[in-house]
Amino acid sequence: MLTHLHWTYPWLLWALPLAALPLLDYGARSFAYPRTADWPRDVASEWLRILLRLAGALSLALLVVASAAPFLEGGTRTRSGQGAEIVIVLDRSGSMSEPMIGAKDPAARHEAKIAAARRVLLDFMQRRPGDTFGMTTFNASPIGASPLSDDRELVQASLASAEARSEGYTAPASALALALDYFRDRPMTASRVVLLVSDGGATIKEDSREKLKALFAERHASLVWIYTRGEDEPSIRAPRRNADTDSLSLHEFFGQLGSPYEMFEVTSPEGLEHAVSEIGRMTNLPTRYEERLPRRDLAAPLFMLAACGLVLLIAARAMEVRQWHA
Repeated sequence: MLTHLHWTYPWLLWALPLAALPLLDYGARSFAYPRTADWPRDVASEWLRILLRLAGALSLALLVVASAAPFLEGGTRTRSGQGAEIVIVLDRSGSMSEPMIGAKDPAARHEAKIAAARRVLLDFMQRRPGDTFGMTTFNASPIGASPLSDDRELVQASLASAEARSEGYTAPASALALALDYFRDRPMTASRVVLLVSDGGATIKEDSREKLKALFAERHASLVWIYTRGEDEPSIRAPRRNADTDSLSLHEFFGQLGSPYEMFEVTSPEGLEHAVSEIGRMTNLPTRYEERLPRRDLAAPLFMLAACGLVLLIAARAMEVRQWHA
């Protein structure tokens, strides 16, 4: 629906009193013939004079109002579909530039983890027209790459430009907190998913853990971790005896969040594609979302109405009697 009326140049409305000028002076020719003074009243001519004055005043008023460039601000329209609100949290640490350890295709054996993630996630986004996407990236600090919105091109451009960079420290906690902040003050119209794509190798401090638990509960979001396991990281599904790795510690903490959590351990691009397909199946639920409508310009139709009034006045002027022969 459309919201209130707005003006681009509201100061021009001060010229509206000029529209009263045609009402003060008719401006038509008059011919004084004393012998016509006793003629009966010409009602049709009097009405025509009044209408021409009103047409002149209205045309001038329309020109002033149209020059102020009025418009109706576009509102929002509720749309329904299948999908979810998904915030991608992409690890940009230096280890994400390493190849995946289990690639079956010889051509993909040298593809970096982050490159494979970009390719698969871009394809996933193109197959999900009903989803709303946002994106954050992180290594030593988080970056809000694109907000959660229906601007699909912005998210795709952010994802396509993400590159791994080694800075010696990985901070997933602040990146997850930033991703959850995208849901703040948004109506709950669809399932909310934080999609973490990372090869682990990071820790979350105790104070950050409590904060994340509270944020996940407050935002009613679920967490999905695509664990792109590297060569130096043990399997989380089948950890070694007495293993105590950072990735295993992350997995155990995520399982204690109190919010829905799923983990997909992948070692190849094929496994990554399978994980993303499973995520698509899990989040393919009925959803409602708000579509922003463009504003509606009112200046053009007002100028057209003013032009019609001016054409009427010009036609009346052309038919005016310029010389009266008695």
